[in-house]
Amino acid sequence: MGKIQMSDPAMTAMARRPFPALLPTLGFILLYFSLQGLCTAIIIAATQNKSATPEPISIIWGLLASAMIQLSLMGHYLRKEGRVGALGLHDFGRIPLHKASGLAILCVAAAMAFNFVYATYVIPGVDMQADMAKILAAIARTPLNMAAMFLAIAIAAPVVEELLFRGLLQNALTKYVPVWGAITLSSFLFALVHVQPYAIPGLMSLSIAFGYLYHRTGSLRTNIILHMANNTFALAMTQFTA
Repeated sequence: MGKIQMSDPAMTAMARRPFPALLPTLGFILLYFSLQGLCTAIIIAATQNKSATPEPISIIWGLLASAMIQLSLMGHYLRKEGRVGALGLHDFGRIPLHKASGLAILCVAAAMAFNFVYATYVIPGVDMQADMAKILAAIARTPLNMAAMFLAIAIAAPVVEELLFRGLLQNALTKYVPVWGAITLSSFLFALVHVQPYAIPGLMSLSIAFGYLYHRTGSLRTNIILHMANNTFALAMTQFTA
């Protein structure tokens, strides 16, 4: 009797260690928000006098620095055993581009409609993201500051958040609960970590839209681009309508 041929080592490792696993995912999420606090504190300590009020731009630089560190660490983690492909970063998904685009428009439109109803009739007169709006409004509009805000909010944050909450967390949760449960749970945690209580329903609705889009297309690349477009629009509205 001939010897049984061994399978490919990478495939064997993947079968032995299902990806993404929940504990490493939660560890990365905790690390990211810990890095935000640490980087912001270091930047404030390095640039401000003890008696001076910290400049709001320090928070933006802290967000950008923490995102860069997080992406470096996650890049090392995702290089192993075909993990980038498993998250859907190699292509634009398993449905045609025109269908994915139409679905994205419908999902975001539904989330925006919910946000409008919520802001208008449930919490009238309350700014859902007042704290962030105040921070951005207090930042001097110099070219360097504007570039930092764009890189942190419109580029770095969408990449990190989609990797964490859709690519890793949503996929990890589907091993324990149905897909709608995974989308809802990951969206709730996404909204919760933004530490803006009034914004939780609005953030959840948008996150659920992104989660459903990711479930249907299997493309995290598509989600990242859409998230970038959303944040760019939101940032532009705060800067040019203030």
